[in-house]
Order: sequence, then C-alpha cells, then structure tokens
Amino acid sequence: MKAFRLLKADEIECRVSRCSEKGVVLLLYKTARTDADLLDETVDPQNWQNDFKVVDGTLYGGIGIRVNETFARDDGTIEAWNEWVWKWDAGTESNTEAEKGRASDAFKRAGFKWGIGRELYSAPFTFIPAGKCTVKESNGRFQCFDQFEVTDIDYEDEKICYLEISVKDKVVFSWGEPKERKSDLICADCGYPIRDSKKKDGSVWKAQNIAAYTQSFAGRMLCADCGKRAKEALEVVTEKPNG
Repeated sequence: MKAFRLLKADEIECRVSRCSEKGVVLLLYKTARTDADLLDETVDPQNWQNDFKVVDGTLYGGIGIRVNETFARDDGTIEAWNEWVWKWDAGTESNTEAEKGRASDAFKRAGFKWGIGRELYSAPFTFIPAGKCTVKESNGRFQCFDQFEVTDIDYEDEKICYLEISVKDKVVFSWGEPKERKSDLICADCGYPIRDSKKKDGSVWKAQNIAAYTQSFAGRMLCADCGKRAKEALEVVTEKPNG
C-alpha cells in the first residue's frame, strides 16, 4: 500500500496549550478533515471507511483501508490478497461539543495509527515569548487569541528538522534548519535558487513574490540579495546630476 505523505505547512494547525505573562506554549495538530483528504488522496475514496464503537464506556474510532496486495510464492504461484484492514484508537472530549469532539479525536488518533501526521510527534518545544504575541490578563488569568500559523516546515528522515510559525505574516518562531530544496525559481545573476526572505519588520517575503518584483524592475528574476544590488545600481544610473 502507498505510504501517506508528510503534512504540508498549511495542513497543520496551532493551538495554545499554556499561557502566562511570559508567553504561550503551542501544540501542533491536524484536523479530521486533513485525515479524510489524505485518505482520499492516497488510497482513493472507495478504498477507506471509518466506524465507531464503545468499549467499557470508552468511544473508539477506527479507519478501515482496503488492502490489495499480490505475492509470489516460493513455488512460483501468485496469491492475491484483498481485504479490509482496521486500526482503532480511543478519543477524548473537547472543550465544546463533547461527543462530537471525542469522535473527531478518535478518528484522528486512528489516523496516527496508519501514519497520517505521525511526524507531528517530533515537533520541538514551541514557546512564543510575550513580546512576539498578544497576552492579556483577565480576572487573574492570562489569555492569547492570536491566530498562529505554520508558514514553513521541513523534514529529514520523516522528522521535523525546521519549523516556522507566524502571526499575520510576521515570523514569531523559527527552529532548526531547512534541508536544501529544489526550486524552479533560479536567480539570473548568482545562479542559486530564489528562496523566501524576511523583511525588516519580520514578515515573510515569499520566493515567488521576490521573483515577480525583481522581474518588474530588472527584467530578470533575482534572489533578494541580487535584487537589492540591482535596485541600488539602477538608482545610481537614474540619479540626476547636481546642477
């Protein structure tokens, strides 16, 4: 059976786990919709199903996948195997809609059993200091309602090796080092791939936007550093002489 791919940045959600006057601790998680989408993508909609059962008062969710395998025996004969394989796990209640939350959690945990999003277990300790987020005190309790987003992630040996989290396009957490990535955007001057860059205010300047911007004034795609040099050279050439 085809293995499930690793999660993309926009498929990972952030939740505030702890909040204090010093900052917040985040947890990374996946949604049940992401599990369903990956099941559709990997095994096709007709080859998976889910079900629930109660065992000793605990709700379990299961995901069944139709497995089609062909084996060659030692005697040269071929054996075809076509059956449903199930994996189950228990769910816990959420803060809202307890039963619905428990069913969703059981489904997602069963997805972990199949390997969907298991790489999230390798996430680093994610602490955002109060200076990079909005922490407010109400009735002696600290709260943070910022919308944290995973804006970049990379893996090595199926474990997270780089993680970037932002609030309103401003990077508030960066950990690890990304692996060397292939890019279709190549700088015309230095020949290296055009990569995301950070602006002075800490926000992310995406590679495709850098390429489009440098193309507009320089007539060629450039990385951020070469684009800066090209811009400075252009300003010198167009600068009016004194007098």
